[in-house]
Amino acid sequence: MKTPTNINKKMMFSAFLVFFIVHTNQTGVGIAGVQRIIFMESKQDAWISIIISYFGMVLVVSAMCYILHSFKDMDLFQIHNELFGKLIGTVLNLVIIIYIIGGLLAILLNYTEIVQAWIFPDLETWVIITLLLLISIYGVFGGIKTIVGVSFLGFFLTIWLVFMLMVPVRYMDWTNFLPVLEATPKELMNGALKTSFTVLGLEMLYFTYPYIRNKEKVQLYAQLGVFFTFLLLFAVTFVAIGYYSGEQLEKTIWATLSMFKIVQFPNLERFEFLAVSLWLVIILPNTLFMLWAASKGLKRIFHFKQKFFVYFISGLVFGCSFIFNKRTYINELVDKVGWYGLYVVFLYTLILSVIVFIRNRFKMRGENA
Repeated sequence: MKTPTNINKKMMFSAFLVFFIVHTNQTGVGIAGVQRIIFMESKQDAWISIIISYFGMVLVVSAMCYILHSFKDMDLFQIHNELFGKLIGTVLNLVIIIYIIGGLLAILLNYTEIVQAWIFPDLETWVIITLLLLISIYGVFGGIKTIVGVSFLGFFLTIWLVFMLMVPVRYMDWTNFLPVLEATPKELMNGALKTSFTVLGLEMLYFTYPYIRNKEKVQLYAQLGVFFTFLLLFAVTFVAIGYYSGEQLEKTIWATLSMFKIVQFPNLERFEFLAVSLWLVIILPNTLFMLWAASKGLKRIFHFKQKFFVYFISGLVFGCSFIFNKRTYINELVDKVGWYGLYVVFLYTLILSVIVFIRNRFKMRGENA
């Protein structure tokens, strides 16, 4: 029998905010350098790989909404227990939580590396990680509406950075896109799969759904969020291919930030310094939602206060930051989190939607019998 989540009405928010939740969770640290990763797979046809990945995101969002609508006020942790029982459900929940914590660690380490490479090369990793975790802990303690509010404000505080791409557009070489469709279908698909780390974040819909007031509009706003992510990812990739030569793009780790180097204002010569600083606002919704979701999941399993798990996860991430202290280690972590997320978020969601569909069919037959 279903046990709906008892949600305080004061904690609930309107469905239009789903747009900001989905988009800001997808637009994190990965977009600073995703062009290089995709280009190495599908070369000048990388923009086509972005289009392919968009159709994948649309399919997954539709599957997520179908699953969530089938269980009304439940989040993914409760759905697992409802479908598979407490034992298997707990195992599946732990798998999801491990993935979320891994993603949190990867985002923090990636941003730390950007700060050290662009602004403070001598600043210790643990100092930056500590500051980021303290901000995240403070935000999570504010509750879900505070986290959603950060997501909403973060979008408007940083979206203007997109218009700075108009500067490198003037220096694009359109021959860089030729010949079109040179990449094989396999290369195009590999390029689409390589966007996995960048477009992860859809899974936060699983955990915020019970707090949404008008749930019938969730699909609309979630799809709009995904579409806006696609437009942004397509824009930064398309401009990067035209701006850099193939050899340059393969060697440029953070292509988006590097393009900002040519942006200059009368009183601000190093615009990229401002961009790196503002990137904290871009990744903050990621860290807040991940810390909140992982701690909430552990609370459901072990029945301690959520505050305890917020501190526990923060301490665990802080400790792991000393292990991943080299770029090669961070690259391996990001790659593994990307592939893990591809299976957990994309493939598993499609499998789970099929299981839910079969379950709903049997339930309807039982009710009509």
